[in-house]
Amino acid sequence: MKTIGIWGILAVVSLASCQTNQLPQDVQLALEKTPETVDYNLHVKPIISDRCFKCHGPDKAKIEAGLQLANFEGATLENKEGRRAIVPGNVGKSELVKRILSHDPDEVMPTPKSNLTLTADEKAILIKWIEQGAEYKEHWSLTKIEKPDVPKVGQSFLSRWGITSDVETDWVRNEIDRFTLAKMKELGLKPCPQAEKATLLRRIYMDLTGLPPTPAEVEAFEKNTAPNAYEQVVDKLQASPHYGEQQAVSWLDLARFADSQGYQDDPMRNAFPYRDWVIKSFNQNLPFDQFVINQIAGDLLPVSPNPQVQREKILATAFNRLHSQSGENGIIPEEYRIEYVADRANTFGKAFLGLTMECARCHDHKYDPISQKDYYSLFAFFNQNKEAGQITHNGEACPTVMLPTAQTEQTLKFIRTKIQHLQTRLQPKLYETAFTQWARQPTTVSTLNRGLLVHLPLDGEGTTGYENRGDNSFTAFVTGDKERKPLPTAGKIGNAIALKGECGIGILSETVDRINGKLVESPKRFGKGLNFERNQEFSVSVWINPAKAGVEGAIFRRTNYENEGYRGYSVKLNPDQTLTVLLSYVWPANCIELRTTDKLRLNRWQNLTLTYDGGAKAAGVRFFVDGKPARMNVITDNLTKGLLHGEFNSNKQGKFYGFELGYDAREKTLQDVSLDELRIYNRRLSVLEVQSLSGNTDRITPVLQLPASQRTAQQQQNLLEHYLLTADSTFAQTNRQLSAVRGQEVAVLSDIPEVMVMQELPASQQRKSFVLNRGVYDAPGAEVSSQTPLRLGKLPTDYPQNRLGLAQWLLAEDHPLFARVMVNRLWLNYFGNGIVKTQEDFGSQGDLPSHPELLDWLAVQFREENWDTKRFIKRMVMSATYQQSSKATPEEIERDPDNKWLARGSSYRFSAEQVRDNALAASGLLVQKIGGPSVYPYQPAGIWEALATRNTISYRQQHGDSLYRRSMYTIWKRTSPPPMMLNFDSPDRSLCTVRRQKTATPLQALVTLNDPQFVEAARVLAQRTMRSKANPNERIRYFFQSIVSRNPRASELALMNELYGVAYQGFIKSPKRAESLLKTGEYARDPGLKSPELAAYTIVANTILNYDEATIKR
Repeated sequence: MKTIGIWGILAVVSLASCQTNQLPQDVQLALEKTPETVDYNLHVKPIISDRCFKCHGPDKAKIEAGLQLANFEGATLENKEGRRAIVPGNVGKSELVKRILSHDPDEVMPTPKSNLTLTADEKAILIKWIEQGAEYKEHWSLTKIEKPDVPKVGQSFLSRWGITSDVETDWVRNEIDRFTLAKMKELGLKPCPQAEKATLLRRIYMDLTGLPPTPAEVEAFEKNTAPNAYEQVVDKLQASPHYGEQQAVSWLDLARFADSQGYQDDPMRNAFPYRDWVIKSFNQNLPFDQFVINQIAGDLLPVSPNPQVQREKILATAFNRLHSQSGENGIIPEEYRIEYVADRANTFGKAFLGLTMECARCHDHKYDPISQKDYYSLFAFFNQNKEAGQITHNGEACPTVMLPTAQTEQTLKFIRTKIQHLQTRLQPKLYETAFTQWARQPTTVSTLNRGLLVHLPLDGEGTTGYENRGDNSFTAFVTGDKERKPLPTAGKIGNAIALKGECGIGILSETVDRINGKLVESPKRFGKGLNFERNQEFSVSVWINPAKAGVEGAIFRRTNYENEGYRGYSVKLNPDQTLTVLLSYVWPANCIELRTTDKLRLNRWQNLTLTYDGGAKAAGVRFFVDGKPARMNVITDNLTKGLLHGEFNSNKQGKFYGFELGYDAREKTLQDVSLDELRIYNRRLSVLEVQSLSGNTDRITPVLQLPASQRTAQQQQNLLEHYLLTADSTFAQTNRQLSAVRGQEVAVLSDIPEVMVMQELPASQQRKSFVLNRGVYDAPGAEVSSQTPLRLGKLPTDYPQNRLGLAQWLLAEDHPLFARVMVNRLWLNYFGNGIVKTQEDFGSQGDLPSHPELLDWLAVQFREENWDTKRFIKRMVMSATYQQSSKATPEEIERDPDNKWLARGSSYRFSAEQVRDNALAASGLLVQKIGGPSVYPYQPAGIWEALATRNTISYRQQHGDSLYRRSMYTIWKRTSPPPMMLNFDSPDRSLCTVRRQKTATPLQALVTLNDPQFVEAARVLAQRTMRSKANPNERIRYFFQSIVSRNPRASELALMNELYGVAYQGFIKSPKRAESLLKTGEYARDPGLKSPELAAYTIVANTILNYDEATIKR
């Protein structure tokens, strides 16, 4: 083996801080063992990344002493004293060598305060690398993926064990085996023989479906002597609907799937349709590239003509919305919205790039070539979702996709056909003859009191103090403390109220008006008539006089608050003196939102009138300023559900949640603004009526009195509209029918489930993105555009510059990471570890691949086979490498404790879901229904209550089939995940998780011994077996076959019979203990079986459920 050059040795000797004549003896010995050629990626980078990059890595803002070791230029840069850390080929002049050999605490590197040290072997590697030229290379995972040749394994490898080349050829099943066998040859290892048939069958069943084989299936497989018997099983299992369930579990970890929103309140969300889509995608073998594209940007793909296909593409983008979200009062919405976007960027990095992107949120990455600018450029792709930072407690947080059933779609189709028919009967041309006759009359009766629900003159009486009717039912009342109550001021008509901030007017009664000097009050309380539904016409008119610019607040509102989606209707004054009109189910996506282009004038009375036709379209919302239609920009036109929200009354202190004028208890309220003459109608006003209100005079009669030939086209149109809305009984009746049918539509729509998804903001509304200093939401730095991390290759200019372009970039053939990361993740699911062990980190701090050529070959093969997931998985499980026995000698385990080199079958504990599902399946309790809402099986009492502050405080256990569904359907509350699952290392799913921990703790045994689910499973298995098997040995044998998929050994059979005897005698002596045990669980007990015998067999079955084979893959 080559050793370090003599000139290098002499140079180092002269530099050694110990002032001796030689290198430290341990370094000299280490030099003799170093590889002949030191490779940067394999040998050097793992050392300097771990020991040096914290102070001398890629993060330019944190470089100590001006030294950067992450690249050749920085490492060889000359400092002020003329020294260089590395002088390629010259160890003696390399300051790095001096520092790593020094014993001076002020000089040695790494520094003592870092608590990091270098071993002699590591020092030797660095010295030899410098002596060989200090060649830097691109990090292995960032290099282009090239498909390597499949190794040709020769006879000489296995001949030492007396195995001929024919036997070697027989062992190899496919290309995977040639790669693993070549590595074994290199390390002097040999493969294990194939696992026993029963063991192999159980392994493949649990890996492909997550469920064990039945005793009959084991027996049939053992008797099947066909050469392709195993392949037949693989094909059958991949065709099973349970295949998709098992494959989905690890993806749901990655997607941070949960049934609740997280944070303190942790309310429930409707997320299960996404889980169903993932299961369906795996079962239908959706190409993996399409599976990923749909989740990143399904909403941006071309629209499918098939509505169901289109909905599913959009549903897939729920992947980006499954992070925690907050609806708590008092939060800063933008702060939390930024957190949501950051989570998407972090998840994209970990899930698809295998990089710790989050490390670059506050500064440049300390270990990998990812700058803070790179992070926020990626962040920008996910920053354009039409969402709010504070989510609603009242419906799903928008944007959403509605998921109607086929029957619901038929119902809606029928209703909408009726709507279209009624709309055709309302066409103005049908009423022109009747209109012509009506228009000949010289005068008309005023219609401004028709449908008038509220008229508040705001002259002072009844509006500067409470009007208590004696039972705390108010007609109108003032909100605000004594110092800030509205004050009388000169109005447009008589007096008005001047708002001073934190005050306003609340209305409870349906009608408050002064007619003939009397107050008329509706019998309806709490303003229910002012809470209009989506299908109902209404109008609101008020006079306003703003005194200064920059004022913001609701002029009037009948909405709830941001954490309930602003459901209802409102008109708001903006700081720039424009106005926002909102009709909302859940803002900002499920609503009609318009904004005026013209500004209100200051210190001048102006009339504002809103009218709505009940059609749920922006075109049906008309807004007038001083009787003229305002020019409006449509921000959103997507009101798919209703406007109604909860009804509230006031309490004795006057707190109020109803129609409010000039006041919003949660947000900015109007200040230095005067209001006058509020009118609310339960109908749509005509243009002429609006003009009459704005002019405070009759504008209808003068038009009517003009001869038809002298009216302008606009006057004729306005008069016809007025006639239709106020005088034609046929039109009115048809319009009422239309409203009623639209109400049926709202009722159907309100029951359609929704799921949070992605919806890109229109180009004109796109947010700007910035580098956020220290990652803080309100500390923007340089502006950035959507762009991919620089070192991974720029997004091509001909790609869409949005999430769809990002997905296409990810799947491009020259992308260095995606295919490697994905095949590594699939490998983990079948071999227990990835070829790269650190699934989440393919960067400098991650592990090197154990079989780099195999990883690249699989990556290219996966892509060349059109991302066929089932084909890829079949290749893995058909390999001899997968089918090996997991039995190994102590020496073999000591040599390769983690089975890194794959010279034996993988053995590790099943997932939490598999442990529980195995017990349910073995007992016959498992309900094999696929998909649907989450269920509430057994859970210890009080856990939710102890951890909840509000919302979903109590865990309400379900009954019947819901107790026995597969574990993946168990309700997942983020602040209190299923305790059994947590004990068996399920993540809490607050963040993207690509690799579960594997632990062994006493708590796990306590669960399988005492959890009602496991005790009940043992009881049910016992009673079924007792009914079908009469012989004690046959009963115990069936327990083994059902639970661990094999027959018991003679010693085990004897031991279990002995256990049964001891337990039986114990229960004979203590019948109450037997009865107590047999009461566990809700599944009906067989009354025909004797209690002591059934209880004893329950103990035996429960003991076998605690065998390591019941919880560990063999």
